[in-house]
Amino acid sequence: MLVVGLDLGTQSCKAVVCDERMVVRGAHAIAYETAYPRPGWAEQDPGVWEAAIGPAIAGAIAEAGVAARDVAALAVSGQLDGCVAVDARGRVLHPALIWQDRRAVEEAARVDAAELFARTGQVADAGHLAPKAAWLRARLATRPARYHPPTTWIVERLTGETVMDPALASTTMLFDLAARAWAPELLAAWELEARELPRIAEATSVAGVLTAEGARISGLCAGTRVAVGTGDDFATPLGAGVVAPDGRAICAIGTAEVVGALAARATLDRAGAEPMVETHAYVGDAYFIENPGWLSGGTLRWVRDLVGIASDAELDAIAATAPPGAGGVTFVPALAGAMTPRWRPHARGAFYGLAPGHDRAHVARAVLEGLAFACRDVVERLAALGLPRDRVLLLGGGSRSRPWAQLRADALGLPHERAASADTCPIGAAVLAAIAIGLHADLASAAAALPPPAEAFSPGPGAALDDAYGRYRRLVEALAPLSLASWA
Repeated sequence: MLVVGLDLGTQSCKAVVCDERMVVRGAHAIAYETAYPRPGWAEQDPGVWEAAIGPAIAGAIAEAGVAARDVAALAVSGQLDGCVAVDARGRVLHPALIWQDRRAVEEAARVDAAELFARTGQVADAGHLAPKAAWLRARLATRPARYHPPTTWIVERLTGETVMDPALASTTMLFDLAARAWAPELLAAWELEARELPRIAEATSVAGVLTAEGARISGLCAGTRVAVGTGDDFATPLGAGVVAPDGRAICAIGTAEVVGALAARATLDRAGAEPMVETHAYVGDAYFIENPGWLSGGTLRWVRDLVGIASDAELDAIAATAPPGAGGVTFVPALAGAMTPRWRPHARGAFYGLAPGHDRAHVARAVLEGLAFACRDVVERLAALGLPRDRVLLLGGGSRSRPWAQLRADALGLPHERAASADTCPIGAAVLAAIAIGLHADLASAAAALPPPAEAFSPGPGAALDDAYGRYRRLVEALAPLSLASWA
């Protein structure tokens, strides 16, 4: 019996076909683009996501050498913090405002930030669904009937059901962590109603079955069961077998870089003047204490285009010719707003320390180091909260780079491990599908079937990178006044 896992990412839709041992039998991806209409805005056409699903699944099935009828279930994981507004007939009313979009700054300020954080574990940020929904509602001629993150929109298109798991719900700024339900007072603050949001159900439960339309979209058989699914921040560690706190920090490097750790209880970040990490429900009983991410893989793509580098491997090779500390060049990774050490939607990326003797090797090295330093910000905050973090597990496409993994171990002074598969997000979705139909009894059983990390990296002498990290922190503080107003 086979299951399909889908990862509706920022740059592509990835599909995997897994057997009952959670072995990937086939995989395929279909790429798409993001539109940036104005600074701080980021949109995608949900129709493009939908159009990518069938070809991605077909490619994975072909590689597996099986047929659509062999697939018993599927599950979707998708990018967090997007907002898709639809009318009563399910028609999309506006391009999706994806996680990078920060246009709803005024709407995010409708509630007291401290009270919101105590109730939801969320930072009052324009990236989340609630302010985006309010922004859309105020500007659309037709009042939306429902607001979806990307995952639940796809599930509705496939099954006709509108349902969301607690982990994904906990990223909206509308979910009461203690009650594990929508908070009426927060709904009222953004003039929303519970009926305009999906109902809450566990990620491993069955949302519904493929309708005739769902079968057309997916290329699978009508009646195939579809799990509720979850967001990519949660499916990615799940696909590497992380189901309970185990002393590891998680660093998932995709288009965004997500850093966090699992905790047994809903730990809230009160270690600094402002929260750096949020508290989300996780699949099962744990909580994911995380910073939901800054543009990381997307930053590598940007710098490659900027300085004329053809591939990530070439970027690694060029960066390796520059010394640790990048010859004094420092990069602040805030191309889509700052997420560390403070959340600032109006902040922008910056290079400092450039001189005529610097070349693209120094720029490339500075970017890799700046992204690692942002990760260090979060990992040190996790430690301040008392969360064990004796090593870091690298996930996502960025984990494929061995030189960058070693640089990160040096920058953080902690051992790093690379997962056996870089693309664990669709595998995590496949795990949910397998549990939903009883192929595995629970998360622990499915996780036990997944392979252990493939490689480890021990930190080397860190003095040069400690100095560079100090420069990075001083630069961030010096630029802080510029992050308080929009550059649009």
